[in-house]
Amino acid sequence: MTTVELNNETTALLAEMAEQEHTTLAQLANRLLTECLEDWQDARAADAALAELESGSDTVISFEDWEKQLDAMAR
Repeated sequence: MTTVELNNETTALLAEMAEQEHTTLAQLANRLLTECLEDWQDARAADAALAELESGSDTVISFEDWEKQLDAMAR
């Protein structure tokens, strides 16, 4: 368990949102932080994929080619 210190304005907004969503401050804060961290991870993965494309170490294929590759793997 970790304790987080929030300013009064943020606490008030979280309390209002928690009340509207019928949940506790802790559950809401946990959900919001989890969603934010997942978005951050996705952005990092997208940045890494873009860097691979820009460096030429990876390529883009059409959807049709991708489907063909999947069909070939299923056989």
